[in-house]
Amino acid sequence: MKAKYFLPTKVIFGEKSFQQLFGELKDANVAKPLVVCGKHFTSSFKFSSLEENLPVFESFTDVESNPSTQTVDRAAQVLNEKGCDAVIGIGGGSVMDAAKVVAAMKNSGKKSEDFYRRISVKEKVPFFALPTTSGSGSEVTKYSVLTLPDGSKKTLRSDKFYAKVAIIDPELTYTVPRETTAASGIDAFCQAVEAYWSRNAMPETDKFAQEAIRLAYHNLFKVVNDPDKAARYNLSLASLRAGQAFSNTGTTACHSTSYAFTKYYGLVHGFAVAITLPWFFEFYSLKSGEKCMEISNILGAKTIRQGREKLTELLRSIGAPTGLEEIGCPRSDFPKLVEMCLVNRPANPRKHTAKDIERMLNELY
Repeated sequence: MKAKYFLPTKVIFGEKSFQQLFGELKDANVAKPLVVCGKHFTSSFKFSSLEENLPVFESFTDVESNPSTQTVDRAAQVLNEKGCDAVIGIGGGSVMDAAKVVAAMKNSGKKSEDFYRRISVKEKVPFFALPTTSGSGSEVTKYSVLTLPDGSKKTLRSDKFYAKVAIIDPELTYTVPRETTAASGIDAFCQAVEAYWSRNAMPETDKFAQEAIRLAYHNLFKVVNDPDKAARYNLSLASLRAGQAFSNTGTTACHSTSYAFTKYYGLVHGFAVAITLPWFFEFYSLKSGEKCMEISNILGAKTIRQGREKLTELLRSIGAPTGLEEIGCPRSDFPKLVEMCLVNRPANPRKHTAKDIERMLNELY
């Protein structure tokens, strides 16, 4: 039996929609929220708006890129010790991934690492998500990727992690630096592509994924190199649509193989995902030729090979690496990369073997 589309999060999209947060908090009877955000956000006009509109709130500003389980535990400690009754996440994917788990740790008495053994939520406070980047889509998904003490990244997934309300205000992305815009934007593009060719795809996710692919492809270069409000708006919408798609399909091998490039070479997540996208596009076309051909057509290409070339051109146009030598990966590392990249996700349209991964690494060098 085919799965039904499910997304319990209330989605609010549009410029100046940030201000709707306060009405949503009032409707939810929130008295003392914990605001999880980046340090830079505390000096913004929007943070001043929080101070003006919220009589009482606590803040946690120490979420790093690729958030660790230890950081999530420290934020949860603030939630519990200060008696907060909601979590507001304002930031990029790292903040979203951390904040949604914190919201599920009210009076838990456990560490977030325990969730990898069993996700048992004693009490959950409402989570309000406001992304400041156009990329992760985490504001509308049940996924959280945290970094364990050994440096490995691992995904948590639970319906308990869905936000109560996601507010996507393109204005929050206006001041995002160029490289962050590029890395987060290409992440959204990859999520849309992976959702579209996923074995878990359904008509609803296909519709969202197609819109996201088109919007991201035609606006990402502009946003990275010569941004204006229209392009920022379109990329924010692309990111939302990608999230609405892969929230139900999950991601595929581009994401599972990305963890190795981030762990060993410090490659930012979006670029780590995108570096293998052109290769997997052609690899999957042998199993999902119709879907890959449709993606090619969206990109303005008439063949799979041309589609792969279009993807590589897009990466180069935004300054993303397209080869392993560029990221400081020596061939001598291939054996450990093959081992780490062997994970086959259920959503993958085609299984890969050690020989496939080895061939991919050699072709990307």
